[in-house]
Amino acid sequence: MSIESVVFAILAGVALAGGIVTVFARDVTRMVIGLAAFLLSIAGFFVYWKASFLGVVQLFVYVGGVLVLFVFAIMLVHRSTEGSPYLETRHDIASITVAGGLFIMVVTALKDFVHDPVAGAMVTGTDEVAAVLLGPMLTHFEMVGVMLLAVLVAVVIIVGGEER
Repeated sequence: MSIESVVFAILAGVALAGGIVTVFARDVTRMVIGLAAFLLSIAGFFVYWKASFLGVVQLFVYVGGVLVLFVFAIMLVHRSTEGSPYLETRHDIASITVAGGLFIMVVTALKDFVHDPVAGAMVTGTDEVAAVLLGPMLTHFEMVGVMLLAVLVAVVIIVGGEER
């Protein structure tokens, strides 16, 4: 086994474990820790695939920014009778259907652009990233922005819908 295979296996294991903890944990603090492990492993994958710019962006934007938002959300989340943060999981058929539909939409949109990430030429500088995102990938870049906005609106509706 080569070092690259071992690094890939470790990153994959951490990503899988973090994702499982994020989905199935009932305590909000554990969810954030699982999400942090997942996001850090994704940053590790970017560095592994020699896309260091995207790895740094992953660290700053997602690990640094989004996780700080979740820490603030922990302070605002409903408390159980013991006083610890508590979040009810709402795993139902509608959420699975929406997640599956979004997954199919993303895979369909990106299937022509994703080939072998190791063999393909990876862009690493800001000029090359801007040229790709604002050139042939502009539609996909905007589509991801719209999907993220839809997810945020759905979260606001789900969390605050019962109180209004």
